[in-house]
Amino acid sequence: LARTSLCSLFPLWWARITGFGVRDTGLGSRNRYVMRGSRIPESRIPNPEPRTPKGVLMLILDIGCGKKKQLPTAVGLDRQPGSDADILCELAHFPWPLRDSCADQIYLSHFIEHQADTLRAMAEVHRVAKPGAEVMVVTPHYSCMDSYTDPTHLVHLGFHSFDYLTQGSFENFTYNAGGFRIIDRRLTFGHNFLLDNLGRLIAAISVDFYEKHFAWIFPARNIHCRLAVVK
Repeated sequence: LARTSLCSLFPLWWARITGFGVRDTGLGSRNRYVMRGSRIPESRIPNPEPRTPKGVLMLILDIGCGKKKQLPTAVGLDRQPGSDADILCELAHFPWPLRDSCADQIYLSHFIEHQADTLRAMAEVHRVAKPGAEVMVVTPHYSCMDSYTDPTHLVHLGFHSFDYLTQGSFENFTYNAGGFRIIDRRLTFGHNFLLDNLGRLIAAISVDFYEKHFAWIFPARNIHCRLAVVK
């Protein structure tokens, strides 16, 4: 078979054999979204590839994927060789080895609390996301014991921390952030029938009242926030 025919049958395996994630065959391989010159040491991008309802190829990223990606069809990025990453890179160094406006969906599960510059990392997420792309963030709530137990956690976030991603400036200061719209967000709690359900109930009535008066009494577990990219 000709080389073009091989690529059309096995575009992702061809990228794995060559060791490069930059081959743009024009045949739908998600590897074309990786920056030229970047290498994928071990590509494990599965088939079938996810597509939109119109049949258009989707690129789903899992940034800081660790040992288990959120979706098996996602392209994982991580710095650790023992991770489930398809692309190994230092995520504290910018830019990431991804092209502009390439991703349809991005997962940030327990990632942003490890970043020394949260707003810069989110600006990089904004760069690689397509207009309207969804970004799913999960991070410990500041009242959670896990937020402070892990020595690699650099920031501790609350329910309204994500407000800083929706606008560039506030009344008394400017962050040059923005670029996102909050679709929904929620707090999760543990499984203690009495204590966690009390916290869950108070937060359901008023998150602001919960964080101000009860967060350290009935700690939350995680913040789940779904964002839309605005470009």
